[in-house]
Amino acid sequence: MKHVFLKKLYLCCLFFLFSADHSIVLADIVPVPHRYGTIQEAVRNAAEGDTITVAPGTYQFYYDNLTIIHASLILKSSQGADHTRIVGKSGRPVITIAGTSRVVIDGFTITSKHIDQKISRNGGAIYCKSGSAPVIKNNVIIDNVSISGGAIYCDTRSSPTISDNTIKGNKASVAGGGIFSVHSTATIIRNILVENEAGNSGGAIDCNRDSSSISNNIIWRNQARFGGGISCDRAASIIANNTLVANEAEYGGGIMVDRGSVRLTNLILWQNRTEDLYMKETGPSARPVFSNIQDGSFKGMNGNIAVDPLFVDQLHGDFNLQEGSPCKGAGVFDPFYMDEKSNWNDMGAYGGAHTSVEERIGGNN
Repeated sequence: MKHVFLKKLYLCCLFFLFSADHSIVLADIVPVPHRYGTIQEAVRNAAEGDTITVAPGTYQFYYDNLTIIHASLILKSSQGADHTRIVGKSGRPVITIAGTSRVVIDGFTITSKHIDQKISRNGGAIYCKSGSAPVIKNNVIIDNVSISGGAIYCDTRSSPTISDNTIKGNKASVAGGGIFSVHSTATIIRNILVENEAGNSGGAIDCNRDSSSISNNIIWRNQARFGGGISCDRAASIIANNTLVANEAEYGGGIMVDRGSVRLTNLILWQNRTEDLYMKETGPSARPVFSNIQDGSFKGMNGNIAVDPLFVDQLHGDFNLQEGSPCKGAGVFDPFYMDEKSNWNDMGAYGGAHTSVEERIGGNN
């Protein structure tokens, strides 16, 4: 009887492992190019829950770009974006993420090779389809082109997390030179968005009727006609603890808000042209609070100031705050915005609870 009992117990354990929680048993580390020669082949053959690790090198998509349909998958480089490059074809996103996917894309340089006049409609580098919720982190997304979302397009009902990336030199002929978000709940945090361009709105980020959270980003030297740094059109976005410097637009060099219920908190807007902040048809709730705005918009109201923030080295892109900066300890006195080092929050990208962006540009704030 004892042997019969043990046999039944063994069979029950096997059934549990292979049916109730088979993803744990079947999850695998899939090396590229050691097991599969290309990233596309590895993705096609990967099971749910697998981790695809990509060795250093350049991986060019000659015939078709990459589509990821897995609900659970990690695609990461083994040695980071400086050593691992994905080059896609023009005319469609380099990576398309299906609506059921929660894929993690970690540690690549992602760019497009423009060999003809084709241009992607929905994201030059990454297209987050409706319903998707990917994590896009630690990448360098550079020199991509699209109609909207030069680098990344966040579609309706998507909820991507876009963190700790450098998004540089991307272009959108219409909106969102860096990131375009429409009816999305994207989390855009601790990124550097620099030298992106849009023909119409949102040189770095365009929020179209969305409710995204945009925090702790460096937004520098981007340009568009409306909202050189950020453009919000009938949005309910939360924009907190960002530093926007030297962006350009005809209206709202730093930020343009057109209607909606945007919240602007703990910002530094400095040397943006033609003005740092342009508000159109907004109510009192959309006015900035505890922010440093050079052109004097709302100075003396809601804790706002207009004083040199004393960056460590603006010329070379180090926007940490010197000791004695008027932005130190000048943010909103609210536990939601407090950082780990003080009881009072700093203005700008290095305030609040999510400040690790400084590690990527050599700061020691």
